[in-house]
Amino acid sequence: MRKVMLLFLGATCAFADTGASRYANPLPSDSDLKVLTLPETYPRTWAYLAYANDKFEIRDVGTDSRAVIGQLPGHESATLLAGTHRPELYVADTVWARGNRGARTDYITIYDKRTLSPVGEVVLPGAKRALIVPLQGMMSFADDERLALIYNFTPAASVTIVDLVARKVLNEVKIPGCSLAYSTGPRGFASLCSSGTVLSVQLDAKGAVKSRQESTAFNNLDNDPMFTASAEIKGVRYFPTFLGRMQPIDFTGNAANVLPAWSLVTEEDRKENWRPSGMQVVGAGDDGRLYVIMQRDGHEGSHKEPGTEVWVFDSRSHARIDRLRLVRPGWSVEVTHTPTPELLVATSDQLDVYGLPHGNLVRSLDASAHRGGLMMEAVK
Repeated sequence: MRKVMLLFLGATCAFADTGASRYANPLPSDSDLKVLTLPETYPRTWAYLAYANDKFEIRDVGTDSRAVIGQLPGHESATLLAGTHRPELYVADTVWARGNRGARTDYITIYDKRTLSPVGEVVLPGAKRALIVPLQGMMSFADDERLALIYNFTPAASVTIVDLVARKVLNEVKIPGCSLAYSTGPRGFASLCSSGTVLSVQLDAKGAVKSRQESTAFNNLDNDPMFTASAEIKGVRYFPTFLGRMQPIDFTGNAANVLPAWSLVTEEDRKENWRPSGMQVVGAGDDGRLYVIMQRDGHEGSHKEPGTEVWVFDSRSHARIDRLRLVRPGWSVEVTHTPTPELLVATSDQLDVYGLPHGNLVRSLDASAHRGGLMMEAVK
């Protein structure tokens, strides 16, 4: 054995000497890898992409460079919250001591927007954070982005109130029978309830409950329920329903105000069973237009399938302005906040970017790792 080892080492040294003499000039370093310090205020051609499995990306969706600006790690059900008042990004996540078992820890990691380095952490007590695919309302801001609202589900439902400035947990508010947390008023949140109502909770500066009230039933959960996905225009969120209505809810006041619903489809559309579908099914432009993914021949259970068209509506007049045919069926939709807006459509393996208002495909970005679960948020 000793002789074999000596022969092996000798041969290795001889090879190394031969290699060093034969290749005296090593290959140059990879010039494509760059370490950047990002601006404190991101360009509006960028977007946050939340993959349903393991990461978040910051992508430049507005240029043909198709650049990945940066990445943040995340596990299944991780949620990203991007603010505008402080140069920070917030990721709520969950890990287990033994990978998929052992002691569980829920926490918020706070990242510097310029370096994407972690600069703080808040551990969430109770192992309660909802572990579902990333959805709007799983983590939201309140009180001018000072507070974070974390939706919990065990299956008992509650919302954990976190002070992001002081880096500490303030309170836990029970919301039995309700889900998700959408910011309302100066310091509060609203949740959609299994009774077809919306619950509104107002908080004081220390995160304690000041008031709570519940609306009358309006969400027809048995026959035409709302999607949890929505698009916001000036504090009003627009929720499509499975059969093709649009339900607006005004969240600007202390209590959520349910506004009159209106139809997205005509009688002729109903005969062809046109319905909203997808994951992030609706987006909104700064001009007040709504963009809804639609599928033909929709049926019971098809609401999670991709759609072949995006219909454009005026949120004020409720009129359908246009029908944009997609090159590939889309799961999620978002609109950039650039001077000339663009429509982002996540397909099964790509992120397609369409020019507006005409809906021409201008570029496609690889997004093959998202497995149909891509959530998007355009930088504001």
